[in-house]
Amino acid sequence: MRAVQIGLCVATTACAASLAHAAVTFTGTGNNPEVNALASGSATFTITGNTLTIELTNTTSPRTASQGNALTGVSFDLDGGSPILAFTSITMTAGSELWTSKTSHTAVANINGSWTNVLGASPLGAYGAASSGFGGRFNGGSITLGNSGPNYGVVAAGTFDGTNGVSFGGSQFPFIQDSVTLTFTGIAGFTESQIENVKILFGTDGTGVVTTVPAPGAAVLAGIGGLVAFRRRR
Repeated sequence: MRAVQIGLCVATTACAASLAHAAVTFTGTGNNPEVNALASGSATFTITGNTLTIELTNTTSPRTASQGNALTGVSFDLDGGSPILAFTSITMTAGSELWTSKTSHTAVANINGSWTNVLGASPLGAYGAASSGFGGRFNGGSITLGNSGPNYGVVAAGTFDGTNGVSFGGSQFPFIQDSVTLTFTGIAGFTESQIENVKILFGTDGTGVVTTVPAPGAAVLAGIGGLVAFRRRR
């Protein structure tokens, strides 16, 4: 005789170790007051062991090469604890390009020159990173990576494909087209379901703040907090 037994595994500390982590994507669209224009983007969070990676993507449409509407950072909170996170790297996500002029770009570049995770007097969340153009919310005077090199901004994919009608100006460059990936360490013991209050930041003065929500599917995972069911036959 076979009996089917249903059990529940709640995402406590002991049980969480047995659950597979899954990336969680937050998306947001809203008005960017720095340029009074619509801005949109996404932030995908992945935790592997002690490492947190955040993939930031500019999805603004219509595409624009305005510095004020470039994606320049992210902030977030962690529910259930206050780990000390160290900001360790910033790289272009695979498939992205660094444009240094209207006609020059590269898919391989060192972009560690101008990023900080020092929260200023009006923090948006407990954690985050942004280009050093920020003042109040992120302290541009204390650079985490690099030496205040150029302030990188991320524009949407296809901005510089020649069909967008985007106006160019030498002072606008460099731009990263599509996406960047930020890496932190110090996240051990946390899961993606504990990430909350995610905001993506646009522009050069820290006022282009867009609040996000979990993408469909991610909200379900976060809501059940890792609650899973298993069946055992005997």
